Amino acid sequence: MHLLVPALGISTSIGELGLKADHQVQVPTSVHTVGWFRLGPTPGQIGSSVILGHVDSYLGPGIFFELKTLQLGALIEVRLSDGVTAQFRVTSVVQYAKTGFPDAVVYGSTGKRELNLVTCGGTFNHATGSYESNIVVFSHLVGTIRT
Repeated sequence: MHLLVPALGISTSIGELGLKADHQVQVPTSVHTVGWFRLGPTPGQIGSSVILGHVDSYLGPGIFFELKTLQLGALIEVRLSDGVTAQFRVTSVVQYAKTGFPDAVVYGSTGKRELNLVTCGGTFNHATGSYESNIVVFSHLVGTIRT
């Protein structure tokens, strides 16, 4: 699979992510790559597909550094391995505290075909070495094209 977010200049292959031993969602091993949560639906299928990427590291910006600036209505495309490109439009960009992260809202199904992009955001806590919030871009399927 391949992710395209033209408004942010993102064009990257998509890896696969699952759960860690502690049942937390895995994150990509590099700040320059993204991963699809494979225990959820494939982008374009019914349900909430989730793609995760890093905002930054001590070395500089990550693939989703500008994710919080994505505008409502922006196009997101996922090229699938079967030659179909699923096209999504951004419906909202929300910041959630990690302590109250709504797993069911982000990963749960609404019965619609949705894609959610997730990264870190908000205040960086130097004591813990991580951000205190997550940025989630919600989008819904608007069409598919065969390439």
